[in-house]
Amino acid sequence: MIGNKPTRKDYFNNDAVKFLNTVKTLARDHGLTVEETCRVLELSMKIDDYDRKDEQLAVLGRLIKDLIDEISMLREKL
Repeated sequence: MIGNKPTRKDYFNNDAVKFLNTVKTLARDHGLTVEETCRVLELSMKIDDYDRKDEQLAVLGRLIKDLIDEISMLREKL
């Protein structure tokens, strides 16, 4: 890096450029346009996000049930 300006090597060797190259490769390998490939990747990320949220809600539900059980046991002891 020269001052605050990235070198050409750094410019072409960053995550965004690597991602774009991956998208182009996927599009070529699967006979899709870059736009179609981006849409598929976007949907895939949304599905992963929904799955993650679903798992988190399931854990939260178990924690709430455990808390209710603990409160019920404390009540019985009083």
